[in-house]
Amino acid sequence: MQTAGREKTIGHIVARRTLNSAVIELKIDIDDARFIVPYEAGAHIDIHIPEVGVRQYSLVRPYSPGEPYVVAVQAAPDGRGGSRWVHQHLHVGATVEIGGPRNHFPLRPAERTLLIAGGIGLTPLICMADTCEREGRAYDLVVCSRREENVVYFEELLAPRRHGQVKFVLDDGDPSRGLDVASLLRAQPAGTHVYCCGPAGLMTAVSRVGTEIGGLSLHFEAFSAAPLAASEAQEAPFTVSCAQSGVTVEIRPGDTILDSLLAAGLDVDHSCREGYCGTCLTRWLSGEPIHRDTCLGEVERSRYVAVCTARAEAGSVLVLDI
Repeated sequence: MQTAGREKTIGHIVARRTLNSAVIELKIDIDDARFIVPYEAGAHIDIHIPEVGVRQYSLVRPYSPGEPYVVAVQAAPDGRGGSRWVHQHLHVGATVEIGGPRNHFPLRPAERTLLIAGGIGLTPLICMADTCEREGRAYDLVVCSRREENVVYFEELLAPRRHGQVKFVLDDGDPSRGLDVASLLRAQPAGTHVYCCGPAGLMTAVSRVGTEIGGLSLHFEAFSAAPLAASEAQEAPFTVSCAQSGVTVEIRPGDTILDSLLAAGLDVDHSCREGYCGTCLTRWLSGEPIHRDTCLGEVERSRYVAVCTARAEAGSVLVLDI
């Protein structure tokens, strides 16, 4: 799990361009050399938005010394205000607090890589495609969207260097014309690493079919919490014990670990409250956590929990390293 810590620095908007009617691209430069660190494909930066909170945006370009961070931000009219603020206020010459980069969606070494993007979920995957090209890896990129004009970086994806490696699935909003997930995944050789970022329906289909087929390594990046399984829906009470501070809190039905820790006076970094940003990740030492995040892989889950969404088995004690 790659991270550059939780510190903030000032970013300067040095370029802005419109990618389509809903998406802008920003290039963000920083002066403080301590924050200029190499990152891997799949990483994101935090943008600290006044009176809104922290929002995470994937880095579109692979790391290159001396180059600014590049992010693409889609306006979400029904969102919580972060993207609207970015579109309204971040023009060339503006400054903004940023943090990162951090990475909960890293590109793993593999003989073959399949990238499946839906909508704005293309942003981390185009960085992965560029990295595969740089390193001579075999890859395919499948881009799903309603229409051509909705695809960010469409002309770039048509470049001759990507010939035969990029496929577009444009369904015009008709599910019957959408991606045939089963046929695509069944055609992959065993050992293929599959990365998917996009709407919940797409990722659910890839997860379900990929698990049924077996032999594939599945990786996802989402923008909302995982749904509760039926056995978890009761949200039974449990206890959280904090090893460093000595604080013990009872988590009642309907409460979150995060809110309970904050109410007890502990300072816990947090942002999305939905299990996808990774800001609140906390090491756990013992117990039976129930993970509901979408930012951690199985290996990371053996060490960390996202306290904004995680729960624990009924009546159990979850010990955190905090």
